[in-house]
Amino acid sequence: MNIQDVDIAILRLINQPYLTQLNLFFIIGVFLIYVFLFGIAFILFRKKQFRKLNHLVVASIIGYVIIFILKILVNRPRPYETFTDIIKIFSKSDPSFPSAHTALAFLAFYFIPKDLPKWLRYLFYIYFLILIPVASMYSGVHYPSDVFAGAMFGIIFPRVISENFSIKLMRKIFRLK
Repeated sequence: MNIQDVDIAILRLINQPYLTQLNLFFIIGVFLIYVFLFGIAFILFRKKQFRKLNHLVVASIIGYVIIFILKILVNRPRPYETFTDIIKIFSKSDPSFPSAHTALAFLAFYFIPKDLPKWLRYLFYIYFLILIPVASMYSGVHYPSDVFAGAMFGIIFPRVISENFSIKLMRKIFRLK
C-alpha cells in the first residue's frame, strides 16, 4: 500500500454520510474561517496589539497568494472529480492541493491571544485544528494530504514571515515612517 492508497483510504473513511444534518454544519464551518480571522483581527485591534494585527494581515494575504500559486502549479483535481464514490457536499472550482482553508486555520491559530478566556481559546482550538480539516475531507473537496500540507504551511508561514518583516512591508507599501 503506497502513500496515495493511504490518502484515499483515509478520505473514504471520513467522507461518509454519517449524519446528513452534519452537511450544512460542515459547509458553514469551512467558510467561517474568514469570520474567525476577522474576529481575531478585531480582538487584536481592541487590545491595541497593532504589531500582531499587522503581522496577521500580511501573513494571511501573502500566505493566501502563495497557496493560490501552489494550487495552480500542482493542479490536483478535487477528490470528487477523480473518484466516483466520493460524496460531494459542495463544489469548488480551484485545484485541491493544498487546502487553503486549513492553512488559514492553522495560521490563525498562531495569532489567538493567550489572554482570552480559556473556554474561548478552546473553542478556537477545536474549530481551527479539528473542525476545518475534518470538514474539508468530509465534504469531499480535499484529500488528507491536501489538509496536511495546508496545516504545515499554516504552522510554518507566520514564523517565516516575521512580525518585523510584516511591519517593514506595510511601511513601504503605505510609505509610513
